[in-house]
Amino acid sequence: MSNALILPVVLGVLIAILLRRLKRRSPLEHLRGPPSSSVVYGNMLDIAQQDQVGDMDTKWNREYGGAWRIKNCLGALQHICQKGGYDYPKDKTLSQTIQMITGPGLVAVNGNTHARQRNVVHPAFSNARLRDHLSTFQAVAAKDGFTVNMHNWLHRTALDMIGQVVSDFDFGALDDEPSELARAYQSTFGELPPRPPNSEVLFKGAWKWMPAMVLDFIKYMPSPETKRLREALDVMERLGAQLAKQSLVASTSGKSRDMIGVLVGVNSRQGPSSRLSDKELTAQTVTLILAGHETTATSLDFMLWELAKRPECQAKIREEIAALRSKVLARGKIEYTLEDLDNLRYTTAAVKESLRLHAVVYHLTREATKDDILPLSEPILSRDGQLVHSIPIKAGQLVLLSQWGFNRLPKYWGSDAETWNPERFLQPDANRDPSMGMYANLMSFSAGIRGCIGWRFAVLQITSIAIQLLEDFELRIPPDTPEIVRAAPGPIMTPYVRGKMHEGPCMPLQISPL
Repeated sequence: MSNALILPVVLGVLIAILLRRLKRRSPLEHLRGPPSSSVVYGNMLDIAQQDQVGDMDTKWNREYGGAWRIKNCLGALQHICQKGGYDYPKDKTLSQTIQMITGPGLVAVNGNTHARQRNVVHPAFSNARLRDHLSTFQAVAAKDGFTVNMHNWLHRTALDMIGQVVSDFDFGALDDEPSELARAYQSTFGELPPRPPNSEVLFKGAWKWMPAMVLDFIKYMPSPETKRLREALDVMERLGAQLAKQSLVASTSGKSRDMIGVLVGVNSRQGPSSRLSDKELTAQTVTLILAGHETTATSLDFMLWELAKRPECQAKIREEIAALRSKVLARGKIEYTLEDLDNLRYTTAAVKESLRLHAVVYHLTREATKDDILPLSEPILSRDGQLVHSIPIKAGQLVLLSQWGFNRLPKYWGSDAETWNPERFLQPDANRDPSMGMYANLMSFSAGIRGCIGWRFAVLQITSIAIQLLEDFELRIPPDTPEIVRAAPGPIMTPYVRGKMHEGPCMPLQISPL
């Protein structure tokens, strides 16, 4: 993005920020935190361009405790996510970024709009619907063909799965016949740099102080990035509307079993004030497709990487799968059920541990809508050496929540919290306090009313693909032992190979048929 387009806007915003800060004193000044590395960027470049995602979270947690003062403030996860509800919506920058990609869908909107959309979308993720989709997961995961770059193969697999389940649409990604929608997705996300450039960090940092009317026109700025995003979004919206319309017809005839068909059916029974508009229905279609495969596939990247380093763990999972297959065949069936998956204790523990150690959505940003007091689960030291048990928050304050940090706290996960160890979830105290998150006391799917509505769907998808792969193939780290870098081209952590980051996302694994 051209600096000539950015600098006038940013300079004006910086002046407004300085004047605003001169007028009021921050209630967070007593908190410790890292020194600002830049007058302009504060600590934002430390986070955006860290060598490995999570490095700064781990470092600052060790130095300052569970809450620290940067440009934003981290801490009090349970209060904000589970008790705060809509008092802490997504901040303007994050919401606007998501809307530029998906439209006004469930992940992008806040407040009453989010509550209304969630009420309509939620039935599509019921256990009964998951049972309907399990056979699709197994069929897609069983397709022949694999590549050394597992990142590429897993994303194509997940995209085909989500297309068929969400809207009965075949992306053809595994068959190397990508649809127009698949190409649009690749155009949007496949060419992002591993880390955002300084200009993007500065530009997005200024969004908080921009009027909504100005933000609505950002996607029309004459830069290559926004032009590519705009063209891809046009394709996604057009095809999303087409898929929603097809699901409406199928739902009316009683033939639809896909997620959008369920959503359309539920929406048709809502009153005028609760019903989703056509634009919102289209946005849900795009949201479900994008959000439903990107995080799942990347979580699998890191799970398979950990397993490739541990042949003994793969052997335990295969032993469980073999026992499961015997039971299924004894019933005269081929496909397994949700109840079958629940009995795969070690496999489930491996999924949980991978979601814990590698939280691919590693940060959440929230903005307080009113003054509040954030309680801390344990006190921290202030700048003057006093114990702090709570943090005062002013309306408009941005709060940075670290899922990455919580998932690796030794207090909750033990002294080996930085190590991949599925056995921790097989211990009697595995369901330890605090009661957090949507799944297994993890923050990987967030928590509370803004928690991931499709977490069960994601866990089922991860488990289905992992079972099919590990039953048929042995995974190893390649002989040249590539170093995997956890980078963040966007809001999702993505694997790259050190020294080859210019080649794009990659998870190289050696695969041998069994």
